[in-house]
Amino acid sequence: MEKILHDVLNAGIALFRAGEDSVNNAIKEVQRTFDELKSKGAADNSEPAVQLRKVLDDIVAQANDLNQKTGDAYNQALTQLQDLYNKATVEIEKIVPEERVNEIKDKIEELTNVINSKVNELRGGGASTSGG
Repeated sequence: MEKILHDVLNAGIALFRAGEDSVNNAIKEVQRTFDELKSKGAADNSEPAVQLRKVLDDIVAQANDLNQKTGDAYNQALTQLQDLYNKATVEIEKIVPEERVNEIKDKIEELTNVINSKVNELRGGGASTSGG
C-alpha cells in the first residue's frame, strides 16, 4: 500500500513538472511571438501606421496635459483657500479669544489633513500630507 502511494505521488510530481514545463514553454512562445510582432510593427512606416502612432502620441500628450492642468488647478485652489483661511483667521482673532481660536485652528487642520489624505488617495498618492 505504501509503495502504491509513493508511486502515485511520484507520478503526480512528474505530471506537475511536465505541466509546468509546458506552461513555461507556452509563455516563452508568447513572448517570442510578441517580440516578433513588435519588431514588425516598428518597421511598418506605412501612412496608416504613422497616423496611428501620431494619434496615440496625441492621446498621451492630451492625457498628460489634462493631468498637469488638474494638478495646477488643484494647487491654485488650495493656495486660494489657504489665503482665505489666513484672512479669516486674522478677522476671527479680532473678535474671538485666542484659546478658542487655537481650538478652531486645530479642528481646521484636522479637517485639512483628512481632505488632503482623500485627495492624495484619489490621485493615487496613498500617503497623506499635513497642511495648515
